[in-house]
Amino acid sequence: MYLAGQRSTIAEIKTKYKLNPSLAPTVYVEGSTDKSLFQLFIKQAKIKNIVVLEIKSVEIPSNEIQSLDLEDNNRNRIIALITLIEKNIIGIIDSDFNFLEEVSYKKNSNLLETDYANMEMYLYNEENLDKIFLNYKESKQAQEFLAFNDILVELFLINYAKKKMKNELSKVDFSKNITFKSNQIIFDRDSYLDKYLKYNKKLIKEFNEFINNTKKSLPTEKRKIINGHHFVELLYIYLEIKQKDAKEIFTKSLYSSLEYSKLKEENMFKKLIFLLEERK
Repeated sequence: MYLAGQRSTIAEIKTKYKLNPSLAPTVYVEGSTDKSLFQLFIKQAKIKNIVVLEIKSVEIPSNEIQSLDLEDNNRNRIIALITLIEKNIIGIIDSDFNFLEEVSYKKNSNLLETDYANMEMYLYNEENLDKIFLNYKESKQAQEFLAFNDILVELFLINYAKKKMKNELSKVDFSKNITFKSNQIIFDRDSYLDKYLKYNKKLIKEFNEFINNTKKSLPTEKRKIINGHHFVELLYIYLEIKQKDAKEIFTKSLYSSLEYSKLKEENMFKKLIFLLEERK
């Protein structure tokens, strides 16, 4: 079991399963919110003896990640871990931009990717939002909020352009370019992009051309082209929650609106149940 401050090595994980081949698989996720979600889901699925761990519990050498031509972050550490071990463990990652491009890493049946861009996007539907609004602000309407998804798609595409064009850009809080007017959310895209490209303003035309070309072949399912963190941030603004330091608690609380009966019908969760039951 993982203890705070203690990390397992790749060799230790391999040895553990070599000495105890009947051990149930360990599920590795990106962060603490994901861990809580999957622990609850697996419990509700009545599958026992499954340990869910954050990827930070494993020591993965940077050179192993770099050898896969990946940036060093939690998502890519899981990809590296599954690549190095391949069996006995399960990794769960956000799909991110996978719906817009071919992946650069090797696919593996033990590496599960979200059905949408991020884990938070399982929350992004009218039924879940109605539950959230009942808890936070009954006067707000899910349909009204979902009508603003073009703002979230635009933010997603700006991030995608940044990734593809490989430029060091300013970190900008998009909420500073959001205003309310007659129950409408207004996003000042031009001002945001101007700040975003603060030190590379010559790129604005190139950025816009790339984004416009990408828009020609977008998936019809909006949840595949919306970043979950942007969604939660915009929801936080929309609900007029003032405590800036409460976002992590707020994000975790949102998952209470998810129902096991609905999640288990999503493809990624079906695959997870299959993998776990296969090893019973």
